[in-house]
Amino acid sequence: MKKLLSVLALGALIIACNNNSTPNASTNSDSLSARTTTALATDLFGKDWKLLELNNQAIKLDTTFKKEPFLTFDKQTGRLNGNAGCNNFMATFKLKEKDSIDISLGGATLMACPNLAIENQFLNLLKEVKTYHIDGNTLFLENGDKKGMIKLATK
Repeated sequence: MKKLLSVLALGALIIACNNNSTPNASTNSDSLSARTTTALATDLFGKDWKLLELNNQAIKLDTTFKKEPFLTFDKQTGRLNGNAGCNNFMATFKLKEKDSIDISLGGATLMACPNLAIENQFLNLLKEVKTYHIDGNTLFLENGDKKGMIKLATK
């Protein structure tokens, strides 16, 4: 009986010694990646992102019309709202691993205005967005080829 208790105690001691509380390198890397992703995602919210470029070309708005294209991410509802240059629009979004994002356009108002060409391009490109990244106060929305399709900045 003493032998059995000694073996069990030795086994418990070995298990306790191998189960240290210091995470290994893989866990540290995963944890850092998760914190970085969370920081990026957090930076999306609570801001109006003003449209600057479409397909690496600066947008040129008709200044007689006072609306400017922008979008806002709502963390609570998973909704994306904004103005495409003329009409207000709504969409839903889902953040996925690392910098992946799915955007599903829901609808838009139907006014006519001078900025419709920019609006149509903006809304069509939003449908193709697969990834995002933030650099300072600039948001880049990109397709699967990591091409900078949409560039926005905080107002």
